[in-house]
Amino acid sequence: MQFKRIIATIDVSDDLAEKVLKVARSLAERDGATLEAVCVWPPPATSAMGAGADGGASAAVASQAILEQHSVGRTACSDTLDTLVKKIAPGAKTVMLDGDPADSAADYAKETNADLIVTGSHQRGFWGALVHGSASRNVIHDAPCAVFVVTKAFAAKV
Repeated sequence: MQFKRIIATIDVSDDLAEKVLKVARSLAERDGATLEAVCVWPPPATSAMGAGADGGASAAVASQAILEQHSVGRTACSDTLDTLVKKIAPGAKTVMLDGDPADSAADYAKETNADLIVTGSHQRGFWGALVHGSASRNVIHDAPCAVFVVTKAFAAKV
């Protein structure tokens, strides 16, 4: 099978980020496919933005501070993604999405008619996934295309 459009889902704070991008770049080069590095920034915690007990100005100031912090974090994430892509996969397109990482990546793959999603997984097992969640498991479940999962064991070989 030859891939035409590959999406690498990148969590720039994850130690597997570089390996995921290297694997995606290698597959894209092999097949002459386009490569997009996608990072998803979660929305601000809505519970933290709710009105305070007094519902007054202090709640509005707190909400504004949370939104500002969210914006600064998203910009830093985008800058880190750009730097990572320039270093490892020059020429790849970078895409910042907002929302739930697993849902947004799968939705984006569907919208763009991607053939392959490359993602990382720490393989935490049942309890680890219960406590920390498992974005890669959700991507696999929701993906409209093939998924290549880069595990820690595989990353050590790359």
